[in-house]
Amino acid sequence: MDRHKKKLLRRLYVLTAGGLVCGLIVAANLFSLQIIHGDEYADDANQLFTYTSTIPASRGDILDRNGQTLVSNTTVYQLQITYAFWKKDGQNDRILELVNMIESDETGLVNDTLPITSGVYGTFSYTKDEDSSDVTRLRKFCDNQGWGTDLSAEAVMENLCAAYEIDTGLSKPDRRKIAGVRYQMEQEQFSMYNAFNLASDISMDLVAKISEQHEKYAGVEVNTSAERQIETDYAANILGYIGPIFAEDWDKYKEEGYSMNAQVGKTGAEQAFEEYLRGTDGERSIQTDHRGNVVSEQETEEAQSGNNVVLTLDINLQKVAEESLASRCQSISGAGGGAAAVIDVKNGEILALANYPTYNLATFNQDYDELAASELSPLLNRSIAGTYAPGSTFKVCTAVAGLETGVIDADTRIYDEGVYTYYDGYHPKCWIYSSTGSGHGWEDVTGALQDSCNYFFFETGRLLGGKKLENYAKKFGLGEYTGLELSGEKKGRVAGPTARAAAQENDPSLRDWSGGDTLQAAIGQGDNAYTPLQLANYCAAIATRGTQYEAHLLRSVKAYDYSETVYTKEAAVLNKIDAADSTWDLVQEGMEKVTGEDGTASSVFQDYPIKVAGKSGTAQVTGTEQDNGIFISYAPVDDPQIAVCVVIEGGDSGNNVAPVVRDIYNAYFYSGTGSEDGTNNDTGMYDVIA
Repeated sequence: MDRHKKKLLRRLYVLTAGGLVCGLIVAANLFSLQIIHGDEYADDANQLFTYTSTIPASRGDILDRNGQTLVSNTTVYQLQITYAFWKKDGQNDRILELVNMIESDETGLVNDTLPITSGVYGTFSYTKDEDSSDVTRLRKFCDNQGWGTDLSAEAVMENLCAAYEIDTGLSKPDRRKIAGVRYQMEQEQFSMYNAFNLASDISMDLVAKISEQHEKYAGVEVNTSAERQIETDYAANILGYIGPIFAEDWDKYKEEGYSMNAQVGKTGAEQAFEEYLRGTDGERSIQTDHRGNVVSEQETEEAQSGNNVVLTLDINLQKVAEESLASRCQSISGAGGGAAAVIDVKNGEILALANYPTYNLATFNQDYDELAASELSPLLNRSIAGTYAPGSTFKVCTAVAGLETGVIDADTRIYDEGVYTYYDGYHPKCWIYSSTGSGHGWEDVTGALQDSCNYFFFETGRLLGGKKLENYAKKFGLGEYTGLELSGEKKGRVAGPTARAAAQENDPSLRDWSGGDTLQAAIGQGDNAYTPLQLANYCAAIATRGTQYEAHLLRSVKAYDYSETVYTKEAAVLNKIDAADSTWDLVQEGMEKVTGEDGTASSVFQDYPIKVAGKSGTAQVTGTEQDNGIFISYAPVDDPQIAVCVVIEGGDSGNNVAPVVRDIYNAYFYSGTGSEDGTNNDTGMYDVIA
C-alpha cells in the first residue's frame, strides 16, 4: 500500500472516530434532555409568566358655567418602552433612531423635559430660568448623583454622557437627544413595573414603521391613550396643563393611589381640581411564554373616567376681556402687560381672569422657549400673581375708614391748596397742581372721590393715622388671599406700621413708618401692592355694602357620565365690613360721580345705558417713565351684579383703562349684541347696540 493510500485511510479513521464521538455526545445530550431532564425542560417551555399593567383612566372634562367644553380628551397613539423586553445593549443607538423618527413625524412629541438645548453658538445652554421647576428638578438630580448643584449646562451634559455611556463622538444635538430620553426615563422611574412613555400623539405612518421593525425595536409598543384636547383659545392661565409624575413627587402620589405612569395636573384648574378630574385606573392581566410572546390578555378591572368640573368662568366674557385688554395695551404708547378680573358680587364667582400677553395652551410645549424668553412675561398670571400699587382706587377704603372712625363726615369740607404742607420738609402735591398750579378748592368726600383729590385724602389719612388705615385695608381683604383655588396667587402687601415692622425683621435697612408714609398709603401709593383679583373683590365688597365673598372658580362637579351633580360649591363669606348705611351711601355716590358728568371717567361712561360706579387710579412706579393705569367698577348701581378691575402697566391713567371695563360690561349685559366691527379705541372695542 503506497503512502498516499495510508494517509487517506488515516484521515477516514479520524473522521469516523470523530463522528462517532460527536454522535455519542449528541446522543448523550438528547438522552439528558429527553430522559433525565425531559420533564423539567418541558415544564419550562410550557411555563407562563403573568404580570399586570395599568389601564389609564381618562380625566374628566372642564366646562365653563354655561356648559361649553373647554378641555376634553382625544384618543392618540402613544409609543411606550416596556422594560422587560427592552434590550439594554445598544439602547442609545436605538433611542437616537426612534427620536429621529418621532421628530420627522408630522405630530409626534418626544417626552423630554431636560431644560438644556444643544448647539447654540456651539455650546449647550439652559433653556429655562434658574428658578423654573425643570431646572430645579435637574439640579436636585445632579446633587443626588454627587455632581453638585451649580453646574453649567455643558458640565451637566458631560456628566450625563458619562453616566449613560453616550458616545462623545456624536454631534451635540444627537447627544442631547439621547441624554434627554435617558434622563426622562430616570425621572419617571423606568423599571420592570413601569413602562416609559417615549412619545405621544404619533401618526399612523409612524405606527406602521415601528410595527414593521418590531424585532429591532423589541420592547417598544404602540398603545392608545387619552390625551387632553384644548377646545378654546382663551383662559390658558386658568385652565393649566397636565404632565407626568416626577421621581421626587412619587411618594406623595403613590399614597394617593396613582400609578407611576399617571398624568397629573401641574398648573391651573387641572392642578386645583385634580381630585375630581382624575379617574380610577383599571388593570390588565397579561400572560407571556418563556420567550416573551403574549399568550393571553384580559382586563381584570375596568378603568373609571374622572368627574367633570364646571367652572364659574364665562368663556365668552373671558374672550372679550382678553381681546379688549390686548387691543388696549397695544394701542397705548409705552404700555406693557395688563390684567382684568371680573367677579360676581353676590357670591364671589369668578367670571373672567384675563392677562396680556397670554398664550395658546394647545401649543404651549412648542412655544415654551419663546414664551419664557419674552420680556413681557406671558407666563405670568398677572390677574392673580401680579401685584400693583392701587393708586387712587384705594381712596374709597380711606374714605370708609375716615367716615367710620369719625375723622370726617358728610359735612366735612377740606380746601385743596394744591400743595400739602402739614409736615416740614415733606410737601406732596395734588395731581391737578402740576397742570394748573393750584388745587381743587373746597372738597367734600363725594366730590373728592369724583375728582380723585389727593389733598383731601392726605388730610383724611393724617387724621386717621397709619394703623387705622392699615386695619381697614385688611378688612377689605387687601393684602390677604381671596380664597381662590388656583396655586400661585400672591398675597400682596398692605401698607401700614405693623406690616412695615414685620418687614423690618427680614430687612433691617427699612426705615420706620412715618407720617409721610401714611399720606402716601392714603392715596394708594407707598407699600400698597395688590393683585387685580384682590382689587375686584375689594370693589365687590363696596358694591354689596360690606359683604365680601371668597373668590372661587369651581361651580360644580358632574359625574363622569353627567348623570348627576357630585358636588356644588356654596358661596362663603370672606369678610364682613361693618359700616353705617350713611357711609356706604356716600362712597357709592362718590363712585357714581366718577362715571358721571365731570367725573374722571365721564368720557367713557356718562352716556352708557347702564348706571355704573367706578374709581380710576394712576399709580406711580419707581424706575418707570409711565404710570400704571387702574380702574375698578361695579354695575348696575341700583342692583350690583359684577365688579371689575383692570390694570395696564404703563397705561398712564385709569381713564385710559376704563374702555376695557366698558367692553366687559357690553359683553355681560348685552350678550350677543356686541360687534367686533364696532372697534373704537376711545370707548372700547365692542359698541353697544341699544
